[in-house]
Amino acid sequence: MERSHTNYTQNFDILPDSGTAVWANGTSYMAGWSVQRTKQTSSIIANDGSSNTGAFYSYGSNGSKERALGAISSLNAGEFAWSVLLQNTTGDTIHHVDISFYGEQWRISNKTAGEHKIAFYYALSDKKESFDLSPRADAKWVPYPDLDFKSPHFFTEGKRLNGNASANRAFLATQLTVNIPDGHYLMLRWKDADELEADHGLAIDDFSITWSVKPDEPLVVLPVELVRFTARNSGAVVQLQWLTASEFQNDFFSIERSSNGHIFESIGRVAGNGTTAQGAAYGFKDEYPLVGTSYYRLKQVDEDGSHSYSSVVAVTRTAATKLAKVYPTLTSNKLEISVEQIGTKQQVLVMDMMGRQVLQKKLDKTSLQHTLDVSNLSDGSYVLVLLDEQGQRQTTRFMKR
Repeated sequence: MERSHTNYTQNFDILPDSGTAVWANGTSYMAGWSVQRTKQTSSIIANDGSSNTGAFYSYGSNGSKERALGAISSLNAGEFAWSVLLQNTTGDTIHHVDISFYGEQWRISNKTAGEHKIAFYYALSDKKESFDLSPRADAKWVPYPDLDFKSPHFFTEGKRLNGNASANRAFLATQLTVNIPDGHYLMLRWKDADELEADHGLAIDDFSITWSVKPDEPLVVLPVELVRFTARNSGAVVQLQWLTASEFQNDFFSIERSSNGHIFESIGRVAGNGTTAQGAAYGFKDEYPLVGTSYYRLKQVDEDGSHSYSSVVAVTRTAATKLAKVYPTLTSNKLEISVEQIGTKQQVLVMDMMGRQVLQKKLDKTSLQHTLDVSNLSDGSYVLVLLDEQGQRQTTRFMKR
Protein backbone atom coordinates (compact mmCIF):
# COMPACT_ATOMS: atom_id res chain seq x y z
CA MET A 1 0.00 0.00 0.00
CA GLU A 2 2.33 2.73 -1.20
CA ARG A 3 1.39 6.41 -1.28
CA SER A 4 2.03 6.57 -5.03
CA HIS A 5 -0.40 3.70 -5.62
CA THR A 6 -4.01 3.96 -4.56
CA ASN A 7 -5.35 0.77 -6.13
CA TYR A 8 -4.34 -2.87 -6.46
CA THR A 9 -6.13 -5.44 -8.64
CA GLN A 10 -5.74 -9.14 -9.34
CA ASN A 11 -7.64 -11.02 -12.08
CA PHE A 12 -5.93 -14.41 -11.42
CA ASP A 13 -5.20 -14.90 -15.13
CA ILE A 14 -1.66 -15.92 -14.16
CA LEU A 15 -3.10 -19.21 -12.83
CA PRO A 16 -2.66 -22.34 -15.01
CA ASP A 17 -5.21 -22.79 -17.81
CA SER A 18 -4.48 -26.52 -18.21
CA GLY A 19 -3.08 -29.38 -16.18
CA THR A 20 -1.78 -29.09 -12.63
CA ALA A 21 0.65 -26.63 -11.03
CA VAL A 22 2.34 -26.52 -7.63
CA TRP A 23 1.13 -24.06 -5.01
CA ALA A 24 2.42 -25.25 -1.66
CA ASN A 25 0.88 -24.29 1.68
CA GLY A 26 2.14 -20.95 2.97
CA THR A 27 3.80 -19.95 -0.29
CA SER A 28 2.87 -17.32 -2.87
CA TYR A 29 1.96 -18.32 -6.42
CA MET A 30 1.22 -14.62 -7.04
CA ALA A 31 2.89 -11.81 -5.09
CA GLY A 32 1.13 -11.42 -1.75
CA TRP A 33 -1.29 -14.34 -2.25
CA SER A 34 -1.00 -17.47 -0.10
CA VAL A 35 -3.01 -20.64 0.45
CA GLN A 36 -3.41 -22.97 3.42
CA ARG A 37 -5.05 -26.37 3.41
CA THR A 38 -6.01 -28.73 6.22
CA LYS A 39 -4.50 -31.58 4.18
CA GLN A 40 -0.85 -31.74 3.14
CA THR A 41 -1.25 -31.32 -0.61
CA SER A 42 0.38 -28.74 -2.87
CA SER A 43 -1.46 -28.70 -6.20
CA ILE A 44 -3.74 -26.27 -7.98
CA ILE A 45 -5.71 -27.81 -10.84
CA ALA A 46 -7.09 -26.12 -13.96
CA ASN A 47 -10.74 -27.07 -14.39
CA ASP A 48 -13.87 -25.88 -16.19
CA GLY A 49 -16.32 -27.04 -13.52
CA SER A 50 -16.60 -30.60 -14.86
CA SER A 51 -14.87 -32.14 -11.82
CA ASN A 52 -16.68 -32.81 -8.55
CA THR A 53 -13.47 -33.90 -6.79
CA GLY A 54 -12.27 -31.93 -3.80
CA ALA A 55 -9.26 -29.78 -4.74
CA PHE A 56 -7.83 -26.29 -5.05
CA TYR A 57 -8.82 -25.03 -8.50
CA SER A 58 -7.94 -22.56 -11.22
CA TYR A 59 -11.40 -22.25 -12.74
CA GLY A 60 -12.09 -21.20 -16.33
CA SER A 61 -13.34 -22.50 -19.65
CA ASN A 62 -11.09 -25.06 -21.32
CA GLY A 63 -8.13 -23.32 -22.96
CA SER A 64 -9.21 -19.87 -21.75
CA LYS A 65 -6.70 -17.52 -20.16
CA GLU A 66 -9.55 -16.00 -18.12
CA ARG A 67 -9.16 -17.67 -14.71
CA ALA A 68 -10.72 -17.57 -11.25
CA LEU A 69 -9.40 -18.84 -7.92
CA GLY A 70 -11.53 -21.34 -6.03
CA ALA A 71 -11.94 -24.74 -4.42
CA ILE A 72 -14.12 -27.70 -3.61
CA SER A 73 -13.62 -28.74 0.00
CA SER A 74 -14.23 -32.37 0.97
CA LEU A 75 -13.41 -34.99 3.59
CA ASN A 76 -10.52 -36.35 1.53
CA ALA A 77 -9.18 -33.06 0.13
CA GLY A 78 -9.70 -31.06 3.32
CA GLU A 79 -10.64 -27.39 3.60
CA PHE A 80 -9.05 -24.36 1.95
CA ALA A 81 -8.28 -20.74 2.81
CA TRP A 82 -6.48 -18.25 0.60
CA SER A 83 -5.41 -14.70 1.32
CA VAL A 84 -3.77 -11.51 0.15
CA LEU A 85 -1.36 -9.62 2.42
CA LEU A 86 -0.86 -5.85 2.12
CA GLN A 87 1.37 -3.51 4.09
CA ASN A 88 0.78 0.21 4.70
CA THR A 89 3.92 2.04 3.52
CA THR A 90 2.25 5.44 2.95
CA GLY A 91 3.80 7.13 5.99
CA ASP A 92 0.31 7.81 7.40
CA THR A 93 -2.60 5.87 8.86
CA ILE A 94 -5.10 4.40 6.41
CA HIS A 95 -8.63 4.68 7.80
CA HIS A 96 -10.64 2.79 5.21
CA VAL A 97 -10.28 0.60 2.14
CA ASP A 98 -12.72 -0.12 -0.67
CA ILE A 99 -12.86 -3.82 -1.58
CA SER A 100 -14.63 -5.51 -4.47
CA PHE A 101 -14.54 -8.82 -6.31
CA TYR A 102 -16.76 -11.24 -8.19
CA GLY A 103 -17.90 -14.52 -6.70
CA GLU A 104 -18.40 -17.24 -9.30
CA GLN A 105 -20.06 -20.66 -9.22
CA TRP A 106 -18.48 -23.19 -11.60
CA ARG A 107 -20.25 -26.33 -10.46
CA ILE A 108 -23.43 -27.51 -8.72
CA SER A 109 -22.58 -30.64 -6.75
CA ASN A 110 -25.96 -32.41 -6.51
CA LYS A 111 -29.67 -32.04 -5.75
CA THR A 112 -29.28 -32.55 -1.99
CA ALA A 113 -26.62 -29.83 -1.51
CA GLY A 114 -27.98 -26.55 -0.18
CA GLU A 115 -26.59 -23.02 -0.30
CA HIS A 116 -22.81 -23.04 0.27
CA LYS A 117 -20.42 -20.12 0.55
CA ILE A 118 -16.92 -18.75 0.47
CA ALA A 119 -16.63 -16.79 3.74
CA PHE A 120 -14.66 -13.52 3.93
CA TYR A 121 -12.51 -12.38 6.88
CA TYR A 122 -9.87 -9.74 7.58
CA ALA A 123 -7.17 -9.21 10.20
CA LEU A 124 -4.67 -6.50 11.19
CA SER A 125 -1.22 -6.82 12.72
CA ASP A 126 2.12 -5.08 13.06
CA LYS A 127 3.88 -8.39 12.24
CA LYS A 128 3.18 -10.36 9.10
CA GLU A 129 4.25 -13.59 10.81
CA SER A 130 1.37 -13.31 13.28
CA PHE A 131 -1.39 -14.20 10.79
CA ASP A 132 -2.69 -17.78 11.01
CA LEU A 133 -4.19 -18.59 7.63
CA SER A 134 -5.40 -22.07 8.58
CA PRO A 135 -9.06 -22.72 7.65
CA ARG A 136 -9.58 -23.95 11.22
CA ALA A 137 -8.12 -20.84 12.93
CA ASP A 138 -10.83 -18.15 13.15
CA ALA A 139 -10.08 -16.68 16.59
CA LYS A 140 -8.14 -13.58 15.48
CA TRP A 141 -10.03 -13.02 12.24
CA VAL A 142 -12.91 -10.56 11.83
CA PRO A 143 -15.77 -12.08 9.79
CA TYR A 144 -17.42 -9.76 7.29
CA PRO A 145 -20.63 -11.44 6.01
CA ASP A 146 -21.38 -8.67 3.48
CA LEU A 147 -18.51 -10.05 1.39
CA ASP A 148 -19.43 -13.72 1.74
CA PHE A 149 -20.10 -15.24 -1.68
CA LYS A 150 -23.13 -17.54 -1.49
CA SER A 151 -23.79 -20.05 -4.26
CA PRO A 152 -26.47 -18.72 -6.65
CA HIS A 153 -27.58 -22.31 -7.43
CA PHE A 154 -28.32 -25.16 -5.00
CA PHE A 155 -30.78 -28.00 -4.42
CA THR A 156 -30.68 -28.78 -8.13
CA GLU A 157 -29.07 -31.29 -10.46
CA GLY A 158 -25.29 -31.49 -10.30
CA LYS A 159 -23.65 -30.04 -13.38
CA ARG A 160 -20.90 -27.84 -14.75
CA LEU A 161 -21.58 -24.09 -14.92
CA ASN A 162 -19.90 -21.21 -16.69
CA GLY A 163 -18.83 -19.03 -13.78
CA ASN A 164 -18.40 -16.04 -16.10
CA ALA A 165 -22.12 -16.04 -17.02
CA SER A 166 -24.13 -13.37 -15.18
CA ALA A 167 -26.56 -15.92 -13.71
CA ASN A 168 -23.67 -17.77 -12.04
CA ARG A 169 -21.75 -14.88 -10.47
CA ALA A 170 -22.24 -11.98 -8.08
CA PHE A 171 -20.45 -8.66 -7.61
CA LEU A 172 -19.49 -8.00 -3.98
CA ALA A 173 -18.23 -4.62 -2.78
CA THR A 174 -17.90 -2.66 0.44
CA GLN A 175 -15.99 0.09 2.18
CA LEU A 176 -14.15 -1.45 5.12
CA THR A 177 -13.50 0.93 8.01
CA VAL A 178 -10.12 0.05 9.53
CA ASN A 179 -7.16 1.86 11.10
CA ILE A 180 -3.89 0.65 9.59
CA PRO A 181 -0.92 2.55 11.01
CA ASP A 182 2.11 3.08 8.83
CA GLY A 183 4.14 -0.13 8.59
CA HIS A 184 1.26 -2.37 9.73
CA TYR A 185 -0.35 -5.15 7.72
CA LEU A 186 -3.85 -5.95 6.47
CA MET A 187 -4.62 -9.52 5.45
CA LEU A 188 -7.84 -10.50 3.65
CA ARG A 189 -8.91 -14.14 3.76
CA TRP A 190 -11.43 -16.26 1.85
CA LYS A 191 -12.34 -19.60 3.42
CA ASP A 192 -14.01 -22.56 1.74
CA ALA A 193 -15.19 -24.85 4.55
CA ASP A 194 -16.35 -28.43 4.05
CA GLU A 195 -20.12 -27.95 4.25
CA LEU A 196 -23.04 -30.38 4.44
CA GLU A 197 -23.31 -32.65 1.40
CA ALA A 198 -20.84 -32.47 -1.49
CA ASP A 199 -19.54 -28.93 -1.93
CA HIS A 200 -20.27 -26.75 -4.94
CA GLY A 201 -17.39 -25.37 -7.00
CA LEU A 202 -17.03 -21.71 -5.93
CA ALA A 203 -14.36 -19.14 -6.78
CA ILE A 204 -13.45 -15.45 -6.71
CA ASP A 205 -12.30 -13.25 -9.60
CA ASP A 206 -11.38 -9.64 -10.48
CA PHE A 207 -10.34 -8.58 -6.99
CA SER A 208 -9.75 -4.86 -6.36
CA ILE A 209 -8.75 -2.84 -3.30
CA THR A 210 -8.47 0.95 -3.12
CA TRP A 211 -7.14 3.09 -0.27
CA SER A 212 -6.60 6.75 0.50
CA VAL A 213 -4.61 8.76 3.01
CA LYS A 214 -5.98 12.10 4.21
CA PRO A 215 -4.15 12.89 7.46
CA ASP A 216 -5.46 16.46 7.71
CA GLU A 217 -9.10 15.62 7.03
CA PRO A 218 -11.33 17.11 9.77
CA LEU A 219 -14.02 15.15 11.54
CA VAL A 220 -17.41 15.61 9.90
CA VAL A 221 -20.96 14.53 10.64
CA LEU A 222 -21.92 11.73 8.31
CA PRO A 223 -24.99 12.69 6.27
CA VAL A 224 -26.65 9.30 6.70
CA GLU A 225 -25.96 6.34 8.94
CA LEU A 226 -27.21 3.42 6.83
CA VAL A 227 -28.04 0.33 8.88
CA ARG A 228 -29.16 -2.11 6.19
CA PHE A 229 -29.82 -2.29 2.45
CA THR A 230 -31.49 -5.37 0.94
CA ALA A 231 -33.03 -6.47 -2.35
CA ARG A 232 -35.27 -9.46 -2.99
CA ASN A 233 -37.60 -10.86 -5.61
CA SER A 234 -41.26 -10.30 -4.82
CA GLY A 235 -43.47 -11.68 -7.55
CA ALA A 236 -43.06 -9.63 -10.70
CA VAL A 237 -40.96 -6.92 -9.00
CA VAL A 238 -37.73 -6.54 -7.04
CA GLN A 239 -38.33 -5.05 -3.60
CA LEU A 240 -35.57 -2.79 -2.25
CA GLN A 241 -35.57 -1.85 1.44
CA TRP A 242 -33.15 0.09 3.61
CA LEU A 243 -32.95 1.47 7.13
CA THR A 244 -31.16 4.52 8.53
CA ALA A 245 -30.19 5.03 12.17
CA SER A 246 -29.87 8.82 11.80
CA GLU A 247 -29.74 11.44 9.04
CA PHE A 248 -28.01 14.79 8.61
CA GLN A 249 -29.14 17.11 5.78
CA ASN A 250 -30.32 14.10 3.76
CA ASP A 251 -31.98 15.37 0.59
CA PHE A 252 -32.78 12.16 -1.29
CA PHE A 253 -31.72 8.67 -2.34
CA SER A 254 -31.19 7.80 -6.00
CA ILE A 255 -31.72 4.09 -6.64
CA GLU A 256 -29.20 2.79 -9.17
CA ARG A 257 -29.19 -0.50 -11.10
CA SER A 258 -26.56 -2.28 -13.18
CA SER A 259 -26.63 -5.38 -15.39
CA ASN A 260 -22.89 -6.01 -15.03
CA GLY A 261 -21.87 -4.57 -11.65
CA HIS A 262 -19.77 -1.82 -13.26
CA ILE A 263 -22.04 0.67 -15.06
CA PHE A 264 -24.95 1.93 -12.93
CA GLU A 265 -27.95 4.02 -13.97
CA SER A 266 -30.65 5.65 -11.86
CA ILE A 267 -34.09 3.99 -11.95
CA GLY A 268 -35.83 6.04 -9.27
CA ARG A 269 -35.64 8.53 -6.44
CA VAL A 270 -36.87 8.57 -2.83
CA ALA A 271 -36.90 11.70 -0.66
CA GLY A 272 -34.84 11.73 2.54
CA ASN A 273 -35.83 13.03 5.97
CA GLY A 274 -33.46 15.97 6.19
CA THR A 275 -31.87 16.01 9.65
CA THR A 276 -33.16 13.60 12.27
CA ALA A 277 -31.79 11.51 15.11
CA GLN A 278 -34.59 9.00 14.59
CA GLY A 279 -34.25 5.89 12.43
CA ALA A 280 -36.27 5.64 9.22
CA ALA A 281 -37.34 2.80 6.93
CA TYR A 282 -37.42 3.22 3.15
CA GLY A 283 -38.62 1.12 0.26
CA PHE A 284 -38.62 1.12 -3.54
CA LYS A 285 -40.00 -1.33 -6.11
CA ASP A 286 -38.19 -2.05 -9.35
CA GLU A 287 -41.34 -2.79 -11.33
CA TYR A 288 -39.48 -3.67 -14.52
CA PRO A 289 -36.58 -5.83 -13.33
CA LEU A 290 -34.11 -7.40 -15.75
CA VAL A 291 -33.83 -11.11 -16.41
CA GLY A 292 -30.56 -12.52 -15.04
CA THR A 293 -28.51 -10.88 -12.29
CA SER A 294 -29.05 -7.20 -11.50
CA TYR A 295 -26.93 -5.14 -9.13
CA TYR A 296 -28.42 -2.34 -7.00
CA ARG A 297 -26.91 0.45 -4.92
CA LEU A 298 -28.09 3.66 -3.25
CA LYS A 299 -26.66 7.07 -4.08
CA GLN A 300 -27.39 9.22 -1.04
CA VAL A 301 -27.38 12.95 -1.87
CA ASP A 302 -27.35 15.59 0.86
CA GLU A 303 -28.63 19.14 0.70
CA ASP A 304 -25.36 20.68 -0.52
CA GLY A 305 -25.15 18.23 -3.42
CA SER A 306 -22.42 15.99 -2.03
CA HIS A 307 -23.12 12.27 -2.17
CA SER A 308 -22.03 8.81 -1.07
CA TYR A 309 -22.82 5.25 -2.16
CA SER A 310 -24.09 2.21 -0.31
CA SER A 311 -22.72 -1.28 -0.72
CA VAL A 312 -23.92 -3.22 -3.78
CA VAL A 313 -26.56 -5.97 -3.52
CA ALA A 314 -27.54 -8.42 -6.25
CA VAL A 315 -30.75 -10.20 -7.29
CA THR A 316 -31.10 -12.96 -9.89
CA ARG A 317 -34.33 -13.47 -11.82
CA THR A 318 -35.14 -16.25 -14.28
CA ALA A 319 -37.61 -15.95 -17.14
CA ALA A 320 -41.04 -17.48 -16.49
CA THR A 321 -41.39 -18.52 -20.13
CA LYS A 322 -39.11 -19.00 -23.08
CA LEU A 323 -37.32 -15.79 -23.88
CA ALA A 324 -38.14 -13.72 -26.91
CA LYS A 325 -35.21 -12.26 -28.81
CA VAL A 326 -34.83 -8.48 -28.96
CA TYR A 327 -32.20 -6.93 -31.21
CA PRO A 328 -30.15 -4.86 -31.79
CA THR A 329 -29.33 -3.62 -28.28
CA LEU A 330 -27.88 -0.43 -29.78
CA THR A 331 -30.17 1.25 -32.31
CA SER A 332 -31.08 4.59 -33.82
CA ASN A 333 -34.54 3.77 -35.15
CA LYS A 334 -35.95 0.23 -34.87
CA LEU A 335 -35.99 -2.82 -32.61
CA GLU A 336 -36.80 -6.30 -33.88
CA ILE A 337 -38.71 -8.66 -31.57
CA SER A 338 -38.80 -12.37 -32.34
CA VAL A 339 -41.17 -14.43 -30.17
CA GLU A 340 -41.00 -18.18 -29.68
CA GLN A 341 -44.70 -18.93 -30.29
CA ILE A 342 -47.60 -17.08 -31.93
CA GLY A 343 -49.73 -15.22 -29.39
CA THR A 344 -47.43 -15.69 -26.39
CA LYS A 345 -46.57 -12.00 -26.08
CA GLN A 346 -49.42 -9.49 -26.01
CA GLN A 347 -47.92 -6.07 -25.41
CA VAL A 348 -44.62 -4.20 -25.44
CA LEU A 349 -43.71 -1.24 -23.21
CA VAL A 350 -40.63 0.95 -23.22
CA MET A 351 -39.53 2.57 -19.94
CA ASP A 352 -36.84 5.17 -19.37
CA MET A 353 -34.28 4.67 -16.60
CA MET A 354 -36.46 6.58 -14.14
CA GLY A 355 -39.26 4.05 -14.65
CA ARG A 356 -41.47 6.31 -16.77
CA GLN A 357 -43.37 4.68 -19.63
CA VAL A 358 -42.43 6.37 -22.91
CA LEU A 359 -43.85 3.94 -25.47
CA GLN A 360 -46.56 1.28 -25.67
CA LYS A 361 -47.67 -1.03 -28.46
CA LYS A 362 -50.04 -3.98 -28.76
CA LEU A 363 -48.49 -6.94 -30.59
CA ASP A 364 -50.05 -8.84 -33.47
CA LYS A 365 -51.05 -12.26 -32.09
CA THR A 366 -50.68 -13.90 -35.50
CA SER A 367 -47.01 -13.06 -36.05
CA LEU A 368 -43.69 -14.33 -34.69
CA GLN A 369 -41.80 -11.22 -35.80
CA HIS A 370 -42.48 -7.66 -34.68
CA THR A 371 -40.83 -4.30 -35.37
CA LEU A 372 -40.88 -1.43 -32.88
CA ASP A 373 -40.15 2.13 -34.02
CA VAL A 374 -38.06 3.94 -31.39
CA SER A 375 -36.77 6.74 -33.65
CA ASN A 376 -38.70 9.42 -31.74
CA LEU A 377 -37.09 8.55 -28.40
CA SER A 378 -34.34 10.73 -27.01
CA ASP A 379 -30.85 9.25 -26.93
CA GLY A 380 -30.15 7.20 -23.83
CA SER A 381 -30.75 3.87 -22.09
CA TYR A 382 -34.18 2.21 -21.98
CA VAL A 383 -35.83 -0.97 -20.78
CA LEU A 384 -38.14 -2.88 -23.13
CA VAL A 385 -40.86 -4.88 -21.35
CA LEU A 386 -42.78 -7.74 -23.02
CA LEU A 387 -46.03 -8.86 -21.37
CA ASP A 388 -47.79 -12.21 -21.90
CA GLU A 389 -51.40 -13.15 -21.23
CA GLN A 390 -50.74 -13.84 -17.54
CA GLY A 391 -48.96 -10.52 -17.07
CA GLN A 392 -45.54 -12.16 -16.82
CA ARG A 393 -42.77 -9.80 -17.87
CA GLN A 394 -39.62 -10.20 -19.87
CA THR A 395 -37.29 -7.20 -19.73
CA THR A 396 -34.39 -6.26 -21.97
CA ARG A 397 -32.17 -3.21 -21.84
CA PHE A 398 -31.28 -1.30 -25.03
CA MET A 399 -29.52 1.92 -25.98
CA LYS A 400 -30.98 4.54 -28.34
CA ARG A 401 -28.44 6.70 -30.18
